Amino acid sequence: MHLTRFRPLSGRDLALLLIVAVILGGAVARAEVIGTNTFVSADEIGYAGDANRILAHERYGSFKWAPGTPAVFALFARAAGYHSLKITTHAHGPAQDAQLAIEVLTLVLVALIAWMLAGPWAALIAVALTAAYIPLVLVTRSYLSEPLGGLMLLAALASGALARTRRLPYIAGAGAVAGLACLARNDLAVGMAVIAVAIALAGRPPWRTAACRLAVYLGCLALVVAPWVIYASQRNGRFVPITTSGPNALFIGTYLPGHGEQFQTVATFRGAVCAREPTQCAHFRPGYTAPMFRLIASRYPHLSENRAATEAALENLRKYALGQPFAFTGMMWEKFWHLWSYPWSGGNSGLHPDTSRTQHVVFFLLAWVGLLGGAVVLRRFELIAATAVLLAVSLLNMVFVAQARDNVRLAPTLLTYGAAGLWLLITKRLVPGLKRRREAAAGPPQKSTGPVTVG
Repeated sequence: MHLTRFRPLSGRDLALLLIVAVILGGAVARAEVIGTNTFVSADEIGYAGDANRILAHERYGSFKWAPGTPAVFALFARAAGYHSLKITTHAHGPAQDAQLAIEVLTLVLVALIAWMLAGPWAALIAVALTAAYIPLVLVTRSYLSEPLGGLMLLAALASGALARTRRLPYIAGAGAVAGLACLARNDLAVGMAVIAVAIALAGRPPWRTAACRLAVYLGCLALVVAPWVIYASQRNGRFVPITTSGPNALFIGTYLPGHGEQFQTVATFRGAVCAREPTQCAHFRPGYTAPMFRLIASRYPHLSENRAATEAALENLRKYALGQPFAFTGMMWEKFWHLWSYPWSGGNSGLHPDTSRTQHVVFFLLAWVGLLGGAVVLRRFELIAATAVLLAVSLLNMVFVAQARDNVRLAPTLLTYGAAGLWLLITKRLVPGLKRRREAAAGPPQKSTGPVTVG
C-alpha cells in the first residue's frame, strides 16, 4: 500500500486560500449588520420608493435618483416573490440581500483586479483592506446606491484596462459597462469620460485610430444610457441627463453662506422658509430641502422649480465665485478635504460607534501613497487611469454637494489600485534598490588568486 504524497502549498495557493477566507469573513461581517439600521435618509426612501414603483408597474417617481439601484432592488424582490419593499429601520429583505450580493461581488472583483495588476499578495492586501473597511460593511444594511456605484466603477476601470490594447469588440464591451456605471451613479459619468480618453490615447496611436476607439466606446455607452434618458426626458417634458438633481445639488454646493453643505444651507434658509410657510416651522427637518427650493422657485415665478434652481446656482457663481474668489476657493478646498478625510457615519445621524476615523485615515493614506506613487514612478496605465478617474469624480462632487458618503463608492477603487501600487513600489523599486545599495557598499567581489604555496 502506497501513501499518497501531498505536495506543499505554493505561495500562490496559500494566498488564494487566504483571499477566499477574507472574502467569506467579509461576507459574514456584512450579513451581520443587516437589520441594525436605525435611520432611513431621504435618499434611501427615494431609491427604495422608485423600486416599489417598478414593482407596481407605476409611473416612475421624481427622477432625482439614478435608476440602477432601484432596478437591482426590484429584480431581487421579484426573484424572491416580493411585490414591494418595506422601507423601515432594522430592515431585512430583498434590498439588503441585493446589497450583500453586490458587496461580496465587489470583494471578488477587488481580488481579481489586484491579482492581475500586482500578483497574489497584493490581491490579499487589497481584499483585506476592502473587507475590513467599516463604512463598506455598514452600507450593506442601507438602501443607498453606494455599493452598486463602487462595484460598477471597479468594473468600468477593469474593462477599460482590458480594452486599451485590444480590438474594437473589447472597447465596445467596455463602453457598455461604462453605460451601466452611469446608470448606477450619474456622477460617475465624468470618470467614464476619463476612461474613454485613456483608451483612445493608449499606446499613442494615429489620430484616426484614437478617434475610432473614442467613437466606439462613447457610442456603446450612449446606446446603454439612451433608453433611460429618452424615457425620463419624455416623462419630464425636458431633457434629463440621467437624473434631475443636478441644479439643486449645484445650488447647495456653490452657496457660500451655507459652506456648500446641505444641512448648513437649509439652516440658513430656515427663517425665510418659516416666514413663507409657517406650517413648516413646527415640523422643520434639518437637511430637508423641498421647502427651501419652493422658496427659491417663488423668486423666479416665470421659471419651473428646476430652472429656478439652475438660475439661482448661476447667481451663486456670479456672486461668490467671482465676487469672493478667495472665500469660494477655500470652501471648495474644504469640501474636497472633507470628502476624503472623514469616514461615512454608517447611515445614522451621528458617527457610528463602530466607525473609526483612525482606520479611515490609515487605510486611505496608505492607498493614496500607493496609487499616486505607483502612477508617477511606475507609470502603469491602470494606476494612472484610476488616479485620474478618482480625482475627476472627486472634483465634480466638490463643485456639487461633497460629503463623506461620497468616498464610500470610491473606496473599493482606491483600496484596490492603491494596494497594488504600494506592493509594486515595494517589490519593483524599494527592495531591488536596497539590494543594489548593499551590493555597491560591499564592493566588487574579490577574485580568487588560487592556492598559496609556502616554501
